[in-house]
This record gives sequence, C-alpha cells and structure tokens, in this order.
Amino acid sequence: MTETASTTLLDTRELFVRALRRALRPIVRLMIRSGIRYDEFVDAARRAYVESAIRDADKDAPRPTRDQVVRQTGIRRELVDHYIDDDDPLAQDDVDISRVATELLHVWHTDSRYRGPSDNPLDLEFDGPNEPNFRSMTAEVCAQADPGATLELLIHGKAVAWVEGNRLHALSRFLIFPKAAISMFDYWGATLAYVIETHDHNFNSRDAENKRLERSVFADRGLPAELLPEFHSMAQKRVSQFLCALDDWIGQSRYARSDDATPRVQIGVHAFFYVEDPVDPDSTLSPT
Repeated sequence: MTETASTTLLDTRELFVRALRRALRPIVRLMIRSGIRYDEFVDAARRAYVESAIRDADKDAPRPTRDQVVRQTGIRRELVDHYIDDDDPLAQDDVDISRVATELLHVWHTDSRYRGPSDNPLDLEFDGPNEPNFRSMTAEVCAQADPGATLELLIHGKAVAWVEGNRLHALSRFLIFPKAAISMFDYWGATLAYVIETHDHNFNSRDAENKRLERSVFADRGLPAELLPEFHSMAQKRVSQFLCALDDWIGQSRYARSDDATPRVQIGVHAFFYVEDPVDPDSTLSPT
C-alpha cells in the first residue's frame, strides 16, 4: 500500500469516527434518559457486530466461520460463541402492530371499498354482521393481528376516534405514536436503520442513476427563532400533501395488494423536520 493510499484510508477512518460520535450523541442522550447503562449499550453493539459480520458478508463468499468473525470484529471467541448460540432477546413478535396500524390507515384511505360517496373514509362499526367493519378490515391486513390492540394504538395516536352511533371515524392518514409506546421504539429503530442503509447504498454506488432519493433543504445561515413555527407549519402542510400523493399512487397500483408470486421489496419515503441545537462555545466536558 502506498503512503498516499494509507494516509487516505487513515483520514477516512478518522472522518467516519468523527461522524459516528456526532450520530451517537442524540442516541446516547436518549439512552441516558431511559436509564440504559453503558454496559448494556456495549452488549447491544457487540451483538450487532457479530450479526453484521455474518448476515452482511459478501453474498458470493462462503458463510464466515466463527474464527473469521473473531478476526473481523475483534470480539473474543467466547463472546462470539455466546451471541451465535444464544437466542436473541431482542427478537420481535411475529406481528408488528405498528405496521398493521399504518397499513390499515392506508387501506382505509385508498381502497374504494372503505370510502364513501364523497371519497372520504367510511365510518365503520368495530364488528358485527355488517361488513366492512374494523375487525374485518384488520383481518384482511393481517389475520394474526389483534383488532382491539390495533384500534387502541390508532386512538392513542390520534388517527381514529369514536363518533356518534358507536362507529369509528378516521381522523388522519398519519399515525403519531403515543409517548413511550412499544411501537414507537420499533418505529424509531426502523427509521434510523432506513436512513443509514440509504446513506450506505449511496456511498457505495458508483452509478449516479442507481443512487436512492436523498434530498434536503435548510437555511444556510439559520432563521430567526420566531420564524420557526411558520416554517414548520408550511413544511408540514407541503410534505403531508406530497406523502398523501405517494400513498394514493401505491393504493392505485395494481400490484399494491396482489398476492401473486412477484418478488417484492419493502420501500418507502421518510420525511422529518429537524432543529439543530446551538453549540455553546464556553461548554466543556468538566462537570459542575
């Protein structure tokens, strides 16, 4: 390896570590607030290293041996054996209620069977002899899902409400997860993974046309604080219109709910508004 190549590799590693520290700051802040200790984080990180070394290895290469995982990750052999042989305590249930709830909202707002003459979602009974109802719609989305638990999440997430006549009314196409709900943490973890996987794909794609959508807009020099509510309101309105248009396109696609054997991939578009906390130039790492 030439000196130039070695220097470039070193600079890349240092830049990556710097970027990692910045990305970890808000995650660590959440962990501290949630009472998650450093040793618990280290255990999760080691498990992720072992899992990635095995599952994300070159598809054309043989499955790595345990000794190869040790050399690649720097984790001791006894710990590698532990993570491979031990059942994953973080394994999720077969039914992801948050996915069921969001798909149910999609069906309710885009499927003509669940829309009235004004093209708005029909008010539905929870169950009973008359269909469609909420229970039958939930069963169509996922036969294993508990309609009562799904409805509870949708009500707490301000997407559905009871109305006159003991019927359910769809308030929104978007689900706001209740604070500290289990589904919120599942959604948070999935969203972080989607963002990082998109960056990883774009970093490693040499063909510009093969890169995935990744766009952002921000004020180069910031905005006066009093303008934040106005900008947030405008962004929320425009992004909601854009996402609803995408949701309509998916609902109208002849492949959206097809049960054929066509290979499928999970796709989607995420949008979020961020506010960067100002950096205190006088702050230090010395606690008071």
